[in-house]
Amino acid sequence: MHPLFHVPPTEVTLALVQDFINLKIREGLTVEYKRAGDKPIEAVAALANTYGGLLFVGVAEGDKGVPSEITGVPLGDKEKLVNQMGTGFDPPWSPEVIEVPCNDKGDKVVLVVRIDRATVPWPIVLNGSIFVRLDARNEKANRQMMRMLLDDPNSQPEPRPSAVTRGLNVRESPFFGQGNDPDVVLRAASVMRLWEGEERTRFPSGLAGTVIEVLQRTRALPLLSQLGLALVGGGQVALTPWQLVDATSRRLRLRMSTTGTDGSAPSRPGAEMTCTVTLGGGEPASELEVLFDTAFWLPDGVPLGLDLFLQVFYDSVPMVANALLPHVAGATVGVNAMPAPLTEIHVAARDTVDDYGDGTPVNLEELVSLGSLGERVGGRFIRQGGETVLRSLVDPPHWDAAVREALVTMAMDWGFPDPKFP
Repeated sequence: MHPLFHVPPTEVTLALVQDFINLKIREGLTVEYKRAGDKPIEAVAALANTYGGLLFVGVAEGDKGVPSEITGVPLGDKEKLVNQMGTGFDPPWSPEVIEVPCNDKGDKVVLVVRIDRATVPWPIVLNGSIFVRLDARNEKANRQMMRMLLDDPNSQPEPRPSAVTRGLNVRESPFFGQGNDPDVVLRAASVMRLWEGEERTRFPSGLAGTVIEVLQRTRALPLLSQLGLALVGGGQVALTPWQLVDATSRRLRLRMSTTGTDGSAPSRPGAEMTCTVTLGGGEPASELEVLFDTAFWLPDGVPLGLDLFLQVFYDSVPMVANALLPHVAGATVGVNAMPAPLTEIHVAARDTVDDYGDGTPVNLEELVSLGSLGERVGGRFIRQGGETVLRSLVDPPHWDAAVREALVTMAMDWGFPDPKFP
């Protein structure tokens, strides 16, 4: 996380702000840039009612929400904004507003507004409306959003579905009992329950294009490239683009793979990512589900490194929870998945298939470097694992702590009493 999110106000300098701007982070769920004081109070309310984040007042944005330059605002705009929030917010509340001088004359400043979601008397009402953050936009909440905001899920018991609800061997399984099955597959899954009266019988037309656009903006491509290079031991790796491989009115499946020197996809050794988006839960559909599977075809005798195992989960969980599911929900029912959706992680190993087509389970320890977790007791056979990612541990949009806790729980269930994750 960039220091700008957490350093003391006295350490927020123009150089630190410029360093953040140089990262070219697009406007999104937790970041917004405003060249001047153009309704910054709406942006504060929207960020506060969603995930919190950073608002920069006095920073111009270029194409596609990328910051371009520091322009500054007149000295005194901080007091105006603080006064607006003091009189306009119900209940009264004000975030941290840091004034950073940005020119030699000292008559212009950049305002860095840091909104800590934990300090917000949720929800914040502005002039009778509740604003929320939808991707890079500030919007007035509709009826469904207001129900979610007023019925704060963080005060409700943590949902604890079975760990195999969306497991790899029971839901959209990538294993077919064939010789070309992947050796091991890691899954991140997120689901959003639809409100009564908001059920759907089909996806909107054109959703596949939206999903591909979202996937292209995630870390999926650089992650797959990293995995491919690690599996082949360096050099170069070729990738197929995201392709729609299956589509119905209630289900989409997209795929991206590494390719072999002969053009085969996926290659061995190699990796493949599959994104499956489904309307489920009956007729009409009452839930949206996004599954993101990362499959590995490993080099002979070389298990998947624990560092790559962890990296896949750390990257894929935010992909489904922060990017894919909110966009699918927004396109399908007009409401984003917020706050943090129900999310699970899973891992499973293939079966070895003999000449007669009979399968024999493979121990996950042979395929993933679990030995570095420490001493294992019990000697139980490990074929798969699954765990719910605890919403109470999420600091949206950062999921690392919650993912790590789920992985520790999974490892303990495998017989590691004190797992040592790097």
